[in-house]
Amino acid sequence: MPANAPSPGLRPVRLDAYRYAIGLIPGLEFFENALLVYFAAYVAGGVDASPKEFVWMTTAYGIASVLAILKQQWLVERIGYRRYLTVSLLLYACGAVVAGTTESVTQLVVARTLQGACAGSWMSACRILAQVSFPAERRGKAVQTFALMLFTCMAAAPLVGSLLVARYTWRMLFLCTAPLAVMLAALAWFSVPDIGRLRDRQTGGGSYPFLPFMAFALAMGGLQVVLQEMRYSLWLQTPWLPLLTAAAVGALVWFAYHQWEHPAPFIQLQSLRRREFQVGLLLFVFYYYLANTQSYLLPRLFEQGFGFTIEHTGQLLGYSSLLTVLLLIAYFRFAKFITQKKYLIISGFAMTIVTCVWLGALPPDAGQAQLYGILALKSVFGIFVVLPVANLTFKTFDHESFVHGYRLKNILRQLSGSFAVSTIVAFEQHRDALHRTRLSEATNPFNPAFSQTLDSLTAALTHAGVAVSQAHGAALAQIAQIIQRQAAFLTFIDGFHFVAIVALCGGIFAALQQRLN
Repeated sequence: MPANAPSPGLRPVRLDAYRYAIGLIPGLEFFENALLVYFAAYVAGGVDASPKEFVWMTTAYGIASVLAILKQQWLVERIGYRRYLTVSLLLYACGAVVAGTTESVTQLVVARTLQGACAGSWMSACRILAQVSFPAERRGKAVQTFALMLFTCMAAAPLVGSLLVARYTWRMLFLCTAPLAVMLAALAWFSVPDIGRLRDRQTGGGSYPFLPFMAFALAMGGLQVVLQEMRYSLWLQTPWLPLLTAAAVGALVWFAYHQWEHPAPFIQLQSLRRREFQVGLLLFVFYYYLANTQSYLLPRLFEQGFGFTIEHTGQLLGYSSLLTVLLLIAYFRFAKFITQKKYLIISGFAMTIVTCVWLGALPPDAGQAQLYGILALKSVFGIFVVLPVANLTFKTFDHESFVHGYRLKNILRQLSGSFAVSTIVAFEQHRDALHRTRLSEATNPFNPAFSQTLDSLTAALTHAGVAVSQAHGAALAQIAQIIQRQAAFLTFIDGFHFVAIVALCGGIFAALQQRLN
């Protein structure tokens, strides 16, 4: 859509519906992705997926989302934003039904790929609409509604997801989004104006440059495969990993050169010349990486480490997210009085470090009361980091530069989220195996503490009515469960220490910048 597109002439009721629609549509994607991160173990267990297979699901979604962002403008210019959002929502609902009825990992990967191809560009499309289709006097309110809907949808994910999994099944995590997508499709058709379509195109202008598109697809797919396989084999162990890396890097370099030189690129990379844009993109990567890794680790620590039920875990995480929504409203009111945004960003990273270190110091029998302060600090992270960074990154952009810059930012968002889940799953596997090995070394008959524990458990089981011939095996099984829980707890603590190190790097990077104010 051209930068000088007029504001849609809508009646007040339809204008309000439009304002909420462009916030709720990407909010649905954030809601679904939050469900899958929070309840990853239940989805993986439902289709009997190994950690490697589960990562393929997130990788496929991330790659499809990135390609959807590249394809978005070409489609919008031909069918307009109203049809684009409506059709993609309906297709997304179909993908949700397929994902919720799947019986294998392969089917789930295919379903998530379809969902990524539909939903991956919603955030950039709707944020661009908020920027270019509202007049200046209404744009601030539209952007605030957009952000409020995103955070509210993310806050609802742990509360809704815990109820669905506890009372029904993991399949409802997908199936619940299908009717929501259909309702949002109706809202989009009713409220979104028919803008963005280029009605008068030159002959031949409708052809699509598939070669750079496929080059970028090869680059993203190749690099994701290499990163995933390097966790299971050495990079130089087989020749195909170096060859795939070289092909992927070559395709990415050629794509960047093509976009830089092309008169009508998918993404104008000239925006990267701006120092504040470069800094903003890196801070966005830090934020999305930290947000996804924490969302993955926290519910697993609460359930497997502290022994909370899934409903209890969902309530704790949901109430923490709702606090984030309240803080967001307060930020909108008082942000104009905060001139030193740099210190706000640094304090956000500092709170993440404190949160992770605090979690690492908790005992395995920690109760709910000991988590209130931690969850309160966690709720502040997103407000103190992502909102100031978003404002400072795009503050000087005109409409056309904003359109391309925001697409590039959302490509990095999808890749950061996919990479975060991949790396934290690999880290969890490695540390869990290490802790299991070390704990198991002590379970031998030459260890007096182990022998005493085994004899005590055997005697207790025999006294409880278990047959003597079975009591010894039952005691060993209980010890194995203790080792499993201890290894899991130590693994999650290591994971939060790792997150704290990443947050420290982000805080140092922000502190070294001179243009954050």
